Amino acid sequence: MISPRTAVVLPTTKETAIWGYFPTDRAPVLTVDSGTIVRIDAVNQTGVSAADGPVAYFEALGVPADEVLPELAEIARNPRPAGSSGHVLTGPVAVRGAEPGDVLEISILDVSPRVPYGVNISGPGSGVCGDLLDTASTRLLRLDGDGGHYAFGHGIEVPFRPFAGIMAVAPPTSAGFVSANPPDRWGGNMDFRDLVAGTTLYLPVFQPGGLFYVGDTHGAQGHGEVNQTAVEHSMAFTARFTVRKDLHLEWPRAESDAYVWCMGIDADLDVALRIAVEEAVGYLVEHSGGALTTADAYALCSIAVDFVVAEAVDGNKVIVAYLAKSLLPRR
Repeated sequence: MISPRTAVVLPTTKETAIWGYFPTDRAPVLTVDSGTIVRIDAVNQTGVSAADGPVAYFEALGVPADEVLPELAEIARNPRPAGSSGHVLTGPVAVRGAEPGDVLEISILDVSPRVPYGVNISGPGSGVCGDLLDTASTRLLRLDGDGGHYAFGHGIEVPFRPFAGIMAVAPPTSAGFVSANPPDRWGGNMDFRDLVAGTTLYLPVFQPGGLFYVGDTHGAQGHGEVNQTAVEHSMAFTARFTVRKDLHLEWPRAESDAYVWCMGIDADLDVALRIAVEEAVGYLVEHSGGALTTADAYALCSIAVDFVVAEAVDGNKVIVAYLAKSLLPRR
């Protein structure tokens, strides 16, 4: 039995990896107690399904074979169900005691590179301007010697700010087959760049154990991920998993030292914004114990809260409300 506060390492292997969907009946690859710290050696999907294999794919970009993660070739042999996305996910991790209606708290402690490079890919039909490019574009981005930035070229340095693009719990059974591409109530492909080390994500639980998946790790990304990809970079993801029976959420929520982030997710950007506003208003009223009325909270959202498009290219859009903790009323 794994006790709380014990760091556990979960590698990504042919057995622990899955292609691009969130099954509700997959047996956990790891089961831990609430409060356990787990390091998941995740992989990014770039190059895994290349016709000539991942080693040849990266060698063509100038990456030596000994810098390619050896597990990629094994993962490539896993069956990919119809309707799944191209993401490689690791999981699920079950947390004892998590039940539908609870919340799984994921305290992100560290996100570290497993290789010194990432890739950005775009082309015709990709991103929010699908007709902008006539040919495919693949760009290898290497970290500098100190690991602080990527050299983009033309003297441009892109700061290294790693995070996991996909963090999810298993959906409700009623959702049927769920691709990992569109984010939703269970999290998923939110691509919210501010979920870096030192932040905490809260996801509503739909299945016993929660059944957490991670993947699509990134080294840098702008809000929106507008050309379809970020710096796609394999990372080790370390987090503490805690069952919260005192919280009840309809949508994902997160926080940092400075902000509470309320999220709205929908295929329609207007609907996603409306959900984010309603979530932010509801949080403010609840947090204040009713001292703030709905009208107060709505006004505060209008005059002091930013609503940001975190994800614009994966079917469902993600709008995030940035509630500065300095604005929250004292209780």
